[in-house]
Amino acid sequence: MLANRTEHRLGLLMLAMAVWASSAWADVRADFSAAYRAYEQHLEANETEQALAAAKDAYRLGSKAFGKDSVNAAKLAINYAALLSDVGHYRKARRALDGKLEVLAEHYGNGAVELVPITMQLARAAKTPDDALEYFRRVARLSKGYDDNLVEAQKNFEIMTILLRGGGDVFIEPYVDRTYEIYSERLQPNDFRLGLMSYHKARWAVARGHHDQALGYLRGALIAFDNPERERMGGLERTVRMQMVETLEELGQSDAATEHLLLLGAQQDWSPQAEPVYRRAAVVPMDTMKKRAKGAVTLSFTVDKEGFVVNPTVAESTEPSFNDAALAMVKAFRYAPRFVEGNPVATAGVKHTEDFSFGSSATGFARANFERPPVRGFMNVDFNDMSECEEAIPDDRVCGFMMPGVK
Repeated sequence: MLANRTEHRLGLLMLAMAVWASSAWADVRADFSAAYRAYEQHLEANETEQALAAAKDAYRLGSKAFGKDSVNAAKLAINYAALLSDVGHYRKARRALDGKLEVLAEHYGNGAVELVPITMQLARAAKTPDDALEYFRRVARLSKGYDDNLVEAQKNFEIMTILLRGGGDVFIEPYVDRTYEIYSERLQPNDFRLGLMSYHKARWAVARGHHDQALGYLRGALIAFDNPERERMGGLERTVRMQMVETLEELGQSDAATEHLLLLGAQQDWSPQAEPVYRRAAVVPMDTMKKRAKGAVTLSFTVDKEGFVVNPTVAESTEPSFNDAALAMVKAFRYAPRFVEGNPVATAGVKHTEDFSFGSSATGFARANFERPPVRGFMNVDFNDMSECEEAIPDDRVCGFMMPGVK
């Protein structure tokens, strides 16, 4: 009898514990669902700090609800780490991602495309540039597994964008090449995304002195960016036309460059301090360079209605030995001409100051690094049509992971 009573009480205790555990689990899941919904809402509203706090709660509660080593917890960690990297908390992002790649690899397989999001975030939060580059290479390899290669192109584009934002433009070429290859096969010539990649292909061609190739890519970019119905020239069209001027001048096609200079001039406010669209470095005699002399020469001249420099004179000079080099240099400059009442006009009194300095390294005359093309106005461009920009440049956040059964 006593044994039966003891067993009965133990059974009631176990039942009570099970009911309590079930209730506690339900509470955790409800709290998780609320946190996750808050995360999505703040993310949609571009409220980064609030989204970060909600993502942290969702990750913590989701780890309890689904298990810290679950696939769901790993995906929540990706969301949380992405926002941490957005605000520069890379060490915390690495901690959040610790061990999660292994969880996903065990579930999906080492070569699965489902590993792309976490590998991308590991790259963003990497401790060293070498680590980041290795993760990016892995993202590119994994992305080849997507059934739709446009998704692969998007991932390569994201890598390129992240590298550009971080000053790693020297490393973007393979991602540019692959994205361009896919876009040129899959997209229409006037697609904004293809225009972006055509522009970057042009920059690499220019950096290697392949101006004929660059011209072809730039013409392709203009097909995408030139919008005759737009009142004002878009930022990327302006950037491409400026590069067209440089490329055509390097090819000795000054008349063709004039067409673009006129279009640029018609769209800009003008001042005597206007910067040249195309310029060449001064050629300084070797004996002057050996003296390690330095100085500044201010030149005054007229910009004619086609953007050529005419009648340059030395207005001021701190080192006369540079005068001839400065005069020869400025004669090759091209400007976007000033427009008055819709017509280009000559403008006198334009000035340009050239600083000369020769020491252990030449300031203003250093040779271009031909393995690293200058990036003109890509990430900092003022897009006129943000809907096009948003479509072309995907957000590098990983978001929208819905947990099974969670509404």
